[in-house]
Amino acid sequence: MGALYLSGGGDSDQTLLIDRGFAGELTGGMSLLYLPMAMDPDDISYDACYEWIKSVFVPLGVQDITMWVDLGGKTLDDLKRYSAVYIGGGNTFSLMHYILQSGFHVHLTAFKEDGGLIYGGSAGAIVMGSNIATCIHMDDNDVQLKTGDGLGFLNDFSIWCHYEEENDPLIHQFIQAYRKPVIALSEETGLKIQSGKMEVLGTKPLHIFDRNLLKRVFEPGRPI
Repeated sequence: MGALYLSGGGDSDQTLLIDRGFAGELTGGMSLLYLPMAMDPDDISYDACYEWIKSVFVPLGVQDITMWVDLGGKTLDDLKRYSAVYIGGGNTFSLMHYILQSGFHVHLTAFKEDGGLIYGGSAGAIVMGSNIATCIHMDDNDVQLKTGDGLGFLNDFSIWCHYEEENDPLIHQFIQAYRKPVIALSEETGLKIQSGKMEVLGTKPLHIFDRNLLKRVFEPGRPI
């Protein structure tokens, strides 16, 4: 095990191939922990979030799904009771705020380094990158988060989700401001990282922008 799955967001039809690949790692009744904290419960209740995650993964054979709505006081031992973690979408600043405020970034990093399986969708993918300012064109920083640092699970790469080609000038601005290369994921694009290797998932290509603003395109099923 020990892999990262990222998706650029979208509905369950758009992410089906990515979700199916992730679910395939959870064979033999392995358990999934779902973290919906990027979502504002005043907009969509956590109960509705839980029904959604079940609607996605139960048909793919994942039956044991637990949801946490509070990271306070959680430990690495608590986290290691689960085979995999799914971090859902919503507001990236709010999600990073919750992760940092609770100290959960320490436990999640240790879980990953110990071979844990992690999936990030949209905001959940962005926080795994080196800098979360890739979300400023779509997310408000209502929590007044002071840092742009992400979890840094992909070395120096930052993650851009819901990518469309018209985003290229914004991506160029981000790179010029922060000097970070960018992995751009559309709503039908995913990425699997395991044992130092990256593979494109989904139905649309992945785009990588280097610090010199050069854009390279990688088709699904192709290693990077």
